[in-house]
Amino acid sequence: MITKVGRNDLCPCGSGKKYKKCCMKKDYVVQLQEVKEERFAQQKLNMVNQLNDFILDKLSINAYHPLEAEFKKRANSGLGGNQRGFFNFWLYFFHRYDNGLRGIEWFLAENEQRLSPEEKQMAERWVRMKPKMIEAIDSNEKEAIFREQFSGETFNLPITKENLPQVFPWHGTLALLEPVDDSYYFNGVRSLVSPKQFYHAVNYIRDLKTENGADLEQVLLEYYPEILGAMVNGPETEERAKQEKVTYTYMFLLNDKDEAEKFLYNDEDFGIDEWGVTHKRLTWLSNVQEYSDSEINGKVHLSEVNATLEIENKSLTFTTTDRETVDAFLRKVEKTNGAISYAENFEQRFMLPVQIDSKQLAISSDEGVPEYIALYAHHSLHTDVDKKIPVYDNQSLRELVSAGQVELAEQWLKQAENDMHRMVHERYGAVDITPDFNTVRKELGLPLSPFVTGGENRHTSIRPVSPEPREHVVSEADIPIYEKLGFTAETVNAFYVKDIVAFYKEKTVGKSEGTERKYRNSLFDIREALEAREKQSWEACDLAFWRDLLLVDFFALNEEVSKSMIKDMVTTVKALTKWLANEGKLTIDKQVAAAAKDYQMEMLEIYETEYEHK
Repeated sequence: MITKVGRNDLCPCGSGKKYKKCCMKKDYVVQLQEVKEERFAQQKLNMVNQLNDFILDKLSINAYHPLEAEFKKRANSGLGGNQRGFFNFWLYFFHRYDNGLRGIEWFLAENEQRLSPEEKQMAERWVRMKPKMIEAIDSNEKEAIFREQFSGETFNLPITKENLPQVFPWHGTLALLEPVDDSYYFNGVRSLVSPKQFYHAVNYIRDLKTENGADLEQVLLEYYPEILGAMVNGPETEERAKQEKVTYTYMFLLNDKDEAEKFLYNDEDFGIDEWGVTHKRLTWLSNVQEYSDSEINGKVHLSEVNATLEIENKSLTFTTTDRETVDAFLRKVEKTNGAISYAENFEQRFMLPVQIDSKQLAISSDEGVPEYIALYAHHSLHTDVDKKIPVYDNQSLRELVSAGQVELAEQWLKQAENDMHRMVHERYGAVDITPDFNTVRKELGLPLSPFVTGGENRHTSIRPVSPEPREHVVSEADIPIYEKLGFTAETVNAFYVKDIVAFYKEKTVGKSEGTERKYRNSLFDIREALEAREKQSWEACDLAFWRDLLLVDFFALNEEVSKSMIKDMVTTVKALTKWLANEGKLTIDKQVAAAAKDYQMEMLEIYETEYEHK
């Protein structure tokens, strides 16, 4: 039920003042503006009806249909269900008839004496209107600012249901603007298009001017159908090119279900989506990233999904679109010592547009982060100023700016911003926080976008992070190994545990007792050094760490030392760092191997000085 507010009632805005002293005047102004706009719209409709009747009366059927066919051909179709509206608009304001007059000019010439003063004023205003290529460059709740592409002139357009119901960044159109008071209103039909389409039409207009030696107004009037078609249809792009993608599906048998499942669970490459009794689902994750935004409290977490794994009873299905991922998984399977065995595989091939990234993403957000922010995070993951752009001869945004091709970089960013706004609006409607394009603009030294929430203070970033560790599960068969190497319940989840155990098993299974003892004793010492120095990752184990391990920790951990122990430790360190490099977890294996020769000589000197004669 609507309650009318009296003049002397408290103002509903909550100010504590009486309505007549507070918002009554504002409400009156708003209502008055609405009445004026409604009256203006009605007057326009009446004038359009008169103009339409006049044109139809002047054109015979034999003249009307050929003109319609001509317009359709020149516009290259593409106008959809609104083609008749654009055709009539052309007849009213652009097409010159045999008498040399445009439709509106002809109408005013023959009806000037019969029009009311208001109608005559409007008709004269319509005659003076010139077509303009305008793009949206800013907006607020009430109006949008459009800039004419060739003159730089700006126009304020009210945001209303009839005039401009929705504003997207940088969209543009070819339009006739009617001045009313201090604002401008669209006259007739128009198609607001994306920056890519808009700038394609702008370039087409420039070519027409050059080819015909005509001024801008003449080109826009005479070639309206062609310009409209170029704008609506957009550029003929390489986006139609396709690329072949392959889905690889591999089937495996779990010969030892318990061991196989523990192996997969303990591999931190795999995220656990579901872990039921009979059914389990994992995703192979890589490139784990964290998105931060100055406009939100919390983070968005993203990972690339390399593959999915489905376990149903004693069957494992592995699916990926990357051949290298298949090979990597097969190498993992080899380390299960028969717990997992290959059964069969098949491939499915499909085509995708070349610009489509076929990689899947796993995305999650902290509590309180709006759902649509995930779209911004996803976009940020792929917005790299150094990424090659095929349509610009594989130049990156940074290279375009450095080469002075700022206009192309601007067009790319405008299109991306327009696309993102449209996508968010389509899925979520109006939102409080817009996507951020100012962080990248600041990095490139370009003017900031006025459509970005937070303006110049907006900042977003995306950075790689380590996945959250989960509790390690030890199989019964491996318990003796953990005990031999000195791992306890308190240390079993450390970052290095699984790697040291896997390395130990690879080097000792089926080998002699002496080989087993060499690796067991050396890895026991390495484990103690890692615990004492509280390293958090293999990357943190730099050359200085391995030097101190050999020249300091080794002697501190062993009361009795022999030359063979020194040799065993150096050999194990070289083999371990090489193994870690092959696993992609360490990059200084060659430096360690080269330095180990000198370290071994120093170790032998320490032995001869302090241990040999004990």
